[in-house]
Amino acid sequence: MEQFYRGVLHLVVSDTGIGNHFKRRIIFMTGNPEHHHQFVLVVREEGDPPGGALFQVSFKMASLSELRAVAARAESAGARGIRPLNHGNSWSVYFNDPDGNMIEIYTDTGWHVAQPFGDPLDLSWSDEEIVARTEQRLKECEGVEPQAQWAAKMAARLAEVRK
Repeated sequence: MEQFYRGVLHLVVSDTGIGNHFKRRIIFMTGNPEHHHQFVLVVREEGDPPGGALFQVSFKMASLSELRAVAARAESAGARGIRPLNHGNSWSVYFNDPDGNMIEIYTDTGWHVAQPFGDPLDLSWSDEEIVARTEQRLKECEGVEPQAQWAAKMAARLAEVRK
């Protein structure tokens, strides 16, 4: 599946690794240097429930307040499996739509962190507390860089594959 998206849409892998929650190989792909990923593939293993490799659909929110509002609407609408996470490069909320599709809503932190990375996120904290806790946590990580710096490198990679 990865090769299909590389060849047809000229996407690149922005990160890959074993997930913290599902112990499967996760592949983050993008065609836009401003977005860490536009979608995510998961490598399924024997015994996994039936399904394709498409793992989630992601929607960018403008702010933490919008993230909270959409998460509340999802919960009110009966979304299942609501799970907030701090990915270092984004604050995210995951849930399943009524058909069981994984949805991610997120807002950027301004930093890039190698993925997969996932710490608990408490949306009852103030914006200031979320930012402070994230910045403190990122001091413990290797390879952290400003998102704009990462985007410039990703733009160069995308330009290379689109020649």
